[in-house]
Amino acid sequence: MKKIPYGISNFKLLKEEDYFFIDKTDYIPKIENYGSRYLMFLRPRRFGKSLFIAILEAYYDLYFKDEFETIFKDTYILNNRTKEASSYLVLRFDFSAIDIYDVEESFRYDVQVTLRSFVDRYNLDIQFDNKNPISMFKDIFDYIKKHQLKLYVLIDEYDNFANKLLLNNREDYLNIVSKKTASFKQFFTMLKAGTSGNNAPIKRMFITGVTPMTMYDVTSGFNIGKNISLDSRFHNLMGFNQNELEMTLKAFGIEEKVDKLLLQEWYNNYIFSEDTTEAIYNTDMILYFIDKFIVHYKLPREMIDINVRSDYSKLRSIIYTNKKLNGNFTALQTLIGGESISISNLVQDFSALNLQKENNFKSFMFYLGLVTIKDRQLKLNLKIPNETVKRIDIDFLIDALELEKVFEINIDKLSDLLAEFALHGDLEVFKYLAKMIKENTGIRDYIYNEQTVKSMFLAYLSLTPYYVIKSENELNKGFADILLKPFNPYVEFVGLLEFKYIKRGKKRPTQRKIDSLVQDAETQLNDYEKDELVQNYIDKGLKLQKVVLVFWGWEMVYLQHL
Repeated sequence: MKKIPYGISNFKLLKEEDYFFIDKTDYIPKIENYGSRYLMFLRPRRFGKSLFIAILEAYYDLYFKDEFETIFKDTYILNNRTKEASSYLVLRFDFSAIDIYDVEESFRYDVQVTLRSFVDRYNLDIQFDNKNPISMFKDIFDYIKKHQLKLYVLIDEYDNFANKLLLNNREDYLNIVSKKTASFKQFFTMLKAGTSGNNAPIKRMFITGVTPMTMYDVTSGFNIGKNISLDSRFHNLMGFNQNELEMTLKAFGIEEKVDKLLLQEWYNNYIFSEDTTEAIYNTDMILYFIDKFIVHYKLPREMIDINVRSDYSKLRSIIYTNKKLNGNFTALQTLIGGESISISNLVQDFSALNLQKENNFKSFMFYLGLVTIKDRQLKLNLKIPNETVKRIDIDFLIDALELEKVFEINIDKLSDLLAEFALHGDLEVFKYLAKMIKENTGIRDYIYNEQTVKSMFLAYLSLTPYYVIKSENELNKGFADILLKPFNPYVEFVGLLEFKYIKRGKKRPTQRKIDSLVQDAETQLNDYEKDELVQNYIDKGLKLQKVVLVFWGWEMVYLQHL
């Protein structure tokens, strides 16, 4: 059995040491034949960008020419080699290791080291007069032009450190992207210069990153080339489609042992182009799952890789400004509530300094992989792609609520109470959540409809490992507010929750009004119970708990099971 390439981005090592590999080399001719020679490709973290950069390096770098057939053994491109294979000097930058706490010096040092290594690698007769990266670039460009060589520039994670800066120190971010003397700004100025003229030294360029905003802030957009991130022809350049997932499971002998619907629910459903309907899986999420699963052939205790969670750990600052939750918080609540959010078109050029603008924030979430394309109905509709991302979005929302004590809750107590529901059908967990919503006065300004209350329940119920919490799940031609879908083998109860909401007013709602809403909820829950999914749980011996909750603003005025 081949080795699992989890976390491996060294293509040469991957091939030499017989790691499993999904061949994406058929995209090399497509990239080469694209109209522009200078390309940018954006994807969320952990989709395999670094590995693809390594593939391009091994393919085009004349340094690997003698090893070409060994490196590309059993790949499409070995027998479909283009004329440009092994014909470039490759200058590769990786900005993932820049120290954000001394960013200017760290960036300058990283560029200096990369340029010196480049000269040593090809044994070029270049003597740098000083350590200024700008003059070092000029010396290299002059040498390449003089000797009529070709240069391919690869930049991996171009915005990695800039995104970290933005979330940690906005002033430092501004300095490095806007000051004329900032090394990062000068770096891209030199790259643009290297593509200009009849004898331009940079013949090709491929840049990867997560969002376009840093490029916009540094250069007012990628104006020397083309951003192909939303082009359907390159949709599956990174990630696994369904067929590739099947190949992967078969390679590790677990195609019959794994619930494929479970993998779809947790790791699939990313769509990055309006012109495709083929969803793709996050590469690292799948490899993480396989790595854990094949140890004992059972589900991992934690379905979400801790590294994926940490990628988004400081995003709360984007929905919390001036000690108040901003409009972006509402969009996040809507998503967690199971609904989609709409945008006329994805914004491809926007500043990191304008994330409070609604369309910029929604586009930012798309590039981060926190939402994906659902469909277009006049406007483009975006949704949360899968359970992993939903829980990351929930962490994101909860962090924002707990900042400045907008909302606080005892998570250990909540977990204990939900365990009581899972084992005995006890409703105390819902009473506790309602009590906390009522007593945390800081949240009252944000509770203005049923969706808001429901999103609070969704968020906090999802923190425990007993259930997958589904919102607006289609059941018997209706859409259940919340389905508590068992995820732990010891769970005894399935939960169906139906919320009714009465807008907060001066007068308490009449009992007649409450009774009318309860009756509607009961009818809906009885219809949902007839759905095949719910009946399958009942047939397996689980008990169904149908629960009606009525809220008057932030106060629960009715709770009962049927």
